[in-house]
Amino acid sequence: MSDNHTNAADDAALADDVFKRWAQRPVRFAVGLPSIDDPEVLRALRAETHPWGVPKSSPAEADSDPPPQGENLLARLRPAVVILHQPVGIAAPEDANDQPLLMVLYVREGRRLVGRVLPLDASIGEIFIGRTPDNALVLDDGSVSRRHASLLHGAEGWTLKDLGSTNGTFVNGVRVREALLQDGDRVRVGGVILQGVLDAPRAQRVDEIRAHLETIDVLTDAATTQGLVGRMEAWAQASGRPEALLVVLDLDGLGAINQKYGELVGDDAIVALAERLRRILPGGVSCARLGGGEFALWRSEPLAGGVAALTELVTDGVAAEALALQEGRLRATVTAAGSRVLPGAETPEIVLARVREAMRLLKRGRTER
Repeated sequence: MSDNHTNAADDAALADDVFKRWAQRPVRFAVGLPSIDDPEVLRALRAETHPWGVPKSSPAEADSDPPPQGENLLARLRPAVVILHQPVGIAAPEDANDQPLLMVLYVREGRRLVGRVLPLDASIGEIFIGRTPDNALVLDDGSVSRRHASLLHGAEGWTLKDLGSTNGTFVNGVRVREALLQDGDRVRVGGVILQGVLDAPRAQRVDEIRAHLETIDVLTDAATTQGLVGRMEAWAQASGRPEALLVVLDLDGLGAINQKYGELVGDDAIVALAERLRRILPGGVSCARLGGGEFALWRSEPLAGGVAALTELVTDGVAAEALALQEGRLRATVTAAGSRVLPGAETPEIVLARVREAMRLLKRGRTER
């Protein structure tokens, strides 16, 4: 057997052993635990480091609780971890679709958490939501306050209450101090977006929402990259198809916006840009968010003026007036590049990659002037 196979087997065994030891801790149940086979984790483990950062030789290893979440090695490798305190006998969240739940739709830098379900147990009373481990529902994300919000079940249903958080609690895009949740409501706690699945049939609906997340971007309601590729493939397979247009654009200065105003304002700017695009785009042009402030525009038939007309429309339309944010307005510009797409042997992924690279080269050239 080759060394590579041996190392892979050793890694798998080590990861399995560590995860089992971690999972047997009696106090907390983790949702969305970072992958234990992450190379950084394995390097740390090979260096004789306990997953909580305690040397294996420490006599405290077997009996002590892990240090606070901020000192957790695994948590440091991923910016956002969701943790539930799980009483003995309660099913894991993925198996808890027989009770009301919140489902994680969006975390800025925690893609592995998306699609996780967080059951709501009315019998435990007020359910606190926050960043620190003393909450029943822990959202270990910098945009979430230590004790951010709470949920309490009453005669009328589940009431969500903001507890004086820094970044606010929102229901369906509206900032609230207190709100009675309805089935399907979207809740934003800091920068984490969840959806209430309160009514049956929950298991079926959770599956439907997870499928929806593959093709629709939660933050902007634009298509995802996967959704865009699906549309391009459908066009490529159609008979008698005309040429199509693809334009890729990127919000200029998003990094500076995040640094100066915070990442929540950056998210707000991305949402406002998507709304502006929907307002100015001509009929037949679909919009997809590729990531960050980068979007793709696709039209499966010719457009008067072609690529030049569409890129000019977008760049001028964004720059014409400030973007309307939740608090204030922001002047913004975009860099855009595009191409005619003709029937041929190239895959949608190759075409998209080529146009993205053209946009980035254009952006780099403007930055270096």
